[in-house]
Amino acid sequence: MQVYKTADIYGFLNNSHQNLLTTMYKQTHLTTKTILVIVSSVFALTSSQPSQGSIHLSLIHRDSSLSPLYNPQESPYDRVRSSFVRSKARLSFLIDRVVDGGDFQGKVQADDGEYFVKLSVGTPPSQMFASMDTASALVLTQCLQPCISCDTNQIISTTYHNITCTSSNCALVPNNACDSSNSCTFSYRSNSLLGSDVFAFETSNGDAFSLNVIYGCEYDQESTTNQNNGILGLGYHNLSLIKQISSITEPKFTYCLGNNSDPEAYRLLVLGNGFFLEGQTTTLKVIDGKYNLVLESLSIGKRKLLIPPEVFQPSPLGGGVIIDAETTLTFLAPYAYYELVGELEKELGLVMVVWPDPPYERCYNGKINDIRNFRGLIFHFEREVNVLLDVDSLFLQVEDGMFCLAVLPSPVGGTSILGSLFQQYYSVGYHLGEMLVSFQKIECEVLEKHIS
Repeated sequence: MQVYKTADIYGFLNNSHQNLLTTMYKQTHLTTKTILVIVSSVFALTSSQPSQGSIHLSLIHRDSSLSPLYNPQESPYDRVRSSFVRSKARLSFLIDRVVDGGDFQGKVQADDGEYFVKLSVGTPPSQMFASMDTASALVLTQCLQPCISCDTNQIISTTYHNITCTSSNCALVPNNACDSSNSCTFSYRSNSLLGSDVFAFETSNGDAFSLNVIYGCEYDQESTTNQNNGILGLGYHNLSLIKQISSITEPKFTYCLGNNSDPEAYRLLVLGNGFFLEGQTTTLKVIDGKYNLVLESLSIGKRKLLIPPEVFQPSPLGGGVIIDAETTLTFLAPYAYYELVGELEKELGLVMVVWPDPPYERCYNGKINDIRNFRGLIFHFEREVNVLLDVDSLFLQVEDGMFCLAVLPSPVGGTSILGSLFQQYYSVGYHLGEMLVSFQKIECEVLEKHIS
């Protein structure tokens, strides 16, 4: 249990409650025990415990006007183009981690993130936006406490505590070492400290929820980190947020991404109990620190594509099928991709046009509305789970008279990735205790009402 000093406690309270407590302290002769009772009562007004074992958080799309990365100068077509570029970069990042066996994000880039959670860290609280990352094993931010390489003008958190290098938690991070003060440092693409501090989350209904979190803080002066951004690691690791909150709720989380083309649409992340296992459930595997599904085949209508199942299976060079909300597009192993392209173009009567713009692969004249009669592409997973993708999950309009396939080939090695376009319109639930993933087609507002 974390013990806080009286001065530290003030950092959790809003101004009115701080003033109330100060006035009562000055005007009366209260014992320490009485003060603690008052503080407990004030906490009840300022923070909430998980409702029925769950924490409901709003997700903010990177292109939303509420996002730290919002650029009002970008057109919808600019954003589509950028999503292709980011997805390819994300693919390279995930594949690199297959090769080196890493399961740590290791660095917060200034433009990282597709879906953000609003939170604050430390006392006094420092507000930031952390990107939800199911492939990251750690919660990661910019350091708020002093260190040798840090800017001396930065805010110091009074509730921050270093994790010592003799701690069992230090052994969980890569390339761990001791600094001169016996604090745990680690390095994976950046230099970081391992510590703990108070994280306060703004829930979807406007309440606040606070807890002590072990996290990595990055202090590399040459880092491109945006100091207002962080990573909310939800990976399968003892230091991920979902594993750390297992003492107060079950190791489950569910998210609903809504319509990917509408940045202002309502989106939701539920940590712990909630809407789970009410849809189709398939097997969840963890390979090299990333969540994988067992994909068996693809079909258009009732016609299965001629793709051998082993195309989707893991291999020493990569392979497997990663589910990842930080990637927008869908990537398929080369054999599966070219088989799909041939069948799609034949089914829809599409003729590829030569398009010199590098982010795109296969593009066609016209509008997506021209192919609304498409029956859909079905992904068949283990346990007889079928996920149907319509044209909005398979194609993106890149300019007024041109649309492109939002499925790309992965490099040789064949790692497939199911990104946010694949997952849009679905509630996707992860049960880390039973190693299952559920898919339920639902509107995010309906999901929120269901689990309230």
